[in-house]
Amino acid sequence: MAGMTASGLGKRFGETDALRAVDLAIENGEFLALLGPSGCGKTTLLRLIAGFEVPDAGELHLGDEVVARAGWALPPEERNVGMVFQSYALWPHMSVADNVGFALKVRGLEAGECRRRIEDALELVGLGGLSRRKPAELSGGQKQRVALARCLAMQPSVVLLDEPLANLDAHLREAMQIEFRRFHREIGATFVYVTHDQSEAMALADRVAVMDRGALQQVAAPRELYAEPATEMVARFVGRGMVLPVTVVGQDSGFIVAEAFGAQMRVRGTAAAGEERLLCVRPADLALDGAGMEARVTAAAFQGAATIVSAQIEQGEHVLRLECHGLPPEEGAAVRISVRDGWLLPAGRA
Repeated sequence: MAGMTASGLGKRFGETDALRAVDLAIENGEFLALLGPSGCGKTTLLRLIAGFEVPDAGELHLGDEVVARAGWALPPEERNVGMVFQSYALWPHMSVADNVGFALKVRGLEAGECRRRIEDALELVGLGGLSRRKPAELSGGQKQRVALARCLAMQPSVVLLDEPLANLDAHLREAMQIEFRRFHREIGATFVYVTHDQSEAMALADRVAVMDRGALQQVAAPRELYAEPATEMVARFVGRGMVLPVTVVGQDSGFIVAEAFGAQMRVRGTAAAGEERLLCVRPADLALDGAGMEARVTAAAFQGAATIVSAQIEQGEHVLRLECHGLPPEEGAAVRISVRDGWLLPAGRA
């Protein structure tokens, strides 16, 4: 098995910097998710790890081996890296077993070893009884399992997954998330998983690397990423976060006392009195009461467990969203919104 280290990794396509000086260390056996909006660079980074692209700057190590540097890359077939594609990439005329064993035969493995690996991989993904079927006879979830079995049969040290659940419905995605965690636990390989779906990233990964415009914004465990975002982009992208300008007033029992739009609040973070900072809050952190910021309700959307109420702050253009578990106020109603929890973004990281 192997970890991976990127040092100053960069990639350009014409005048566009797809990756900008990426420094990232992935531990041996870790499950890391690359998360970000479309065009952020996450798939480009995955393709560099796979060997499908050549970097324009920096170095990439798999284990102790340099596999890419500016202007050069070790070919994919020499990296012991497996990849699972969003589109499955199955041969329609081949059986399930033949699809899983195709790369093994290309590598010239002995027939008995090929057969053993195919059987083991199909059993691992729960398709042991479907080896003779063709892809057209399979559901979307089964096709994804075949694609994963083909990857696992190669016994790679690093498994790369490029939005593998994007083509599945919500029910199947949830089921496959559980399966991916099981596969990772059982084979012990390093997993690098690309997604734009933060719920997937949070549910699956040991750590999540958030990217934006070709650069890493933050790499952290899911709970830390949610509770303590490092930049304004991460604050807004993860967990429907909202960002408010605040003035730090002082400290109280380990919390920061801050003021925004005429109301005071106790929040988490570090700061000195008088500093102007940005505060990250989420819908669950806000409440309707008589002592908060003055606002006016602009919309309310019932979402099952709660109604999401949107309200515009009277003293500015900021619109806040909060969870209401009772009868929501009517549109146009004047309300006050208090902050029950929040995180001060680190100074200089907005």
